[in-house]
Amino acid sequence: MVSFVKDIFIFEKKEKIKLTKQEKRSDIKFFCLAFFIPFAVMLAAAVATDLAPFGEKTLMAIDAWGQYFPMLREMKRAFRSLDFSYSFTGALGFDMTAQSAYYTNSPLWYLLFLLPGELTPAQVDMAVFIRFGLASLAFSYYLSEHFGKKTTSMLLFASAYAFSGYTLAFINQFMWMDAVVLLPLVLLGIERLYKGKGMLLYTGALFLTIYSNFYIAFSVCIFSVLWFFLLTFSEKVSVRDWFIRAFRFGITSLLAGVLNIGVLLPLVKAIGNTLASGMGFTGELKFYHSLSEMVSMLFPYTKSSLAYEAPNIYFGLFCFLLCIVALFAKISVRKKLCFAGLFAFMFISFNFNLLDYIWHGFHFPNQLPGRQSFLFVFLGLVIAFCGFQTLRELLQNRRNIMRAVSVILCILIGFEIYSNAVIKLAANTPKVSESSVLRNAEALSEIRESCTPDKDKNEFWRIETVPHRYNGGQLHGYYGISHYSSTMSGDCYNFFTKLGMSVYAKNVSIQYLPNPVLNSLFGIRYIANTENKGDEVSEYYGTAENMFVYENTQVLPLFYVANSDVLHLDESLKGHAYTNEIFKRAAGTGDVIKGTGVIKENKSEEYILNEAEFIKGIDNILQSKTEITHFGKTKIKGTVEASHDGVLMISLPAKDVTLEIDGEKVETLTIAGYMAGAEISEGTHEITIKLP
Repeated sequence: MVSFVKDIFIFEKKEKIKLTKQEKRSDIKFFCLAFFIPFAVMLAAAVATDLAPFGEKTLMAIDAWGQYFPMLREMKRAFRSLDFSYSFTGALGFDMTAQSAYYTNSPLWYLLFLLPGELTPAQVDMAVFIRFGLASLAFSYYLSEHFGKKTTSMLLFASAYAFSGYTLAFINQFMWMDAVVLLPLVLLGIERLYKGKGMLLYTGALFLTIYSNFYIAFSVCIFSVLWFFLLTFSEKVSVRDWFIRAFRFGITSLLAGVLNIGVLLPLVKAIGNTLASGMGFTGELKFYHSLSEMVSMLFPYTKSSLAYEAPNIYFGLFCFLLCIVALFAKISVRKKLCFAGLFAFMFISFNFNLLDYIWHGFHFPNQLPGRQSFLFVFLGLVIAFCGFQTLRELLQNRRNIMRAVSVILCILIGFEIYSNAVIKLAANTPKVSESSVLRNAEALSEIRESCTPDKDKNEFWRIETVPHRYNGGQLHGYYGISHYSSTMSGDCYNFFTKLGMSVYAKNVSIQYLPNPVLNSLFGIRYIANTENKGDEVSEYYGTAENMFVYENTQVLPLFYVANSDVLHLDESLKGHAYTNEIFKRAAGTGDVIKGTGVIKENKSEEYILNEAEFIKGIDNILQSKTEITHFGKTKIKGTVEASHDGVLMISLPAKDVTLEIDGEKVETLTIAGYMAGAEISEGTHEITIKLP
């Protein structure tokens, strides 16, 4: 047993091969070309297509416009303050650690965060271009290590990896690209681990993959297990040796996960609270697409799939044909069967719903298909390069023919790969103007400066805009409500949609549609509007650029004392009727708001406000005095002078709040299915609100 354990942790020392100066220069040239060729192609395509930083257009389109770019800007603010804990920029508040693990943890972003000023679309575009170069660099390094040599032809296969159907289709989903970059290092690390040549590369690469984006890392982890079994089944090994390697692989994999425990725990908790987490497999087995549809995605110049279509599995038509040539490679039949079997399994996985469900983290993806297809691309290109080598070996007795075939084939591969990349970037890649991404940015920056609560004075209130902007708070740096994130809790989504808020993406987005009652309940003090129009209880505050700011004269504080009747809401109500139900029970009034049945262009229902009854209700609530004495992202302290027994209502998510009253932990109540609260008695109390 002792010997068995020792064998698990004993690694062979890597032999240090002394290189000549010429060999070192050759290696540097090889890897520089591997990076700069795809990077240069991306720059040339950017110039040709008017992309930032060379033009007005930017890659910050679709989800990048609505989610990722605003999240990156909020992450940069957190980076500067060295506080990545909690954010009040959307949905009444959310755990930023969980959101970052899903969207913005790439180490490459941290380099951008060091730059002065706000993050710009041009900076993000450039980071996307760099990732294409890094993907090629990583794959060329894998090929050179796996095959034990460096050849110019490898650079073409590395470019094919960088410009696959996956990377070109999902170029706007740039948080997934880190896994593409790191995958070759993860699998090379497994091969070294398998041979007993060290654990550092695999552990480090897998750690970074999980840290950068847990969602895509899930499929990388599955593929890593398959790759390990591929290695073990490709050759005959004793049972003892197999267990030694399996233990070694399992322990190092676990270590990479444990090192990420700080981001995994909040993320798993957040995902567990989403509506998607409750959507299990239906039990109906089926295939999505015909064989012809699947095969068509292996051809160049094919339109990228972005909505429930066949997966983006292109890695070069000539490269795919070379996979067939690999069948004649001078390797064991066992090894050929293993690679062919994995290739077929991956191909079927895209089309068979049960396997697709497993690959995507036991969840059916929304729209974007085959999010693990870069794994298939990697496997296909490794086999293709083996086929290229095999073709050269088959012609080695005819050197002139071999050289001619190699050159012609490389020219064909290069032309196909690069032309396909440029054409797809020009025609199929969603792009928007930089000005539309930062619409009203100058105005909102000015508004933020004059209207943001002063943390040093322990102030707190929220700001919203009309028309809304998904993740506008994160984009422009104000405390807001509109939110769009896959980590959005089901409670949040259900609460706001029940209040009549609009959505773009089901289960993961809410668009705040203001009215005086909700503005007060949620502590929204300022509304910035592109039209010079306020509501019944707001006053004109000022103008910034093309936006008009109105101040809510009936705003409520972050926490306030409501009547206990607020715990007994009629949950069958919706829209303005539900808003009215919450307010009148909390404030002890009659009806204050009702809908007219007329829907506006922004999907909100028009309303009629009983202004006198509404102001009376606000006065009732404010009879109990509250004050924030300390405001922080993870801890808020204050005092409450309750004029009566009731419920302390807090406009924060109940699941995020741990509450103490007079130093004693109390039960956090959930009001209206989302907001936090606690029973409180008449008198003066010290309260402490703790957040994740």
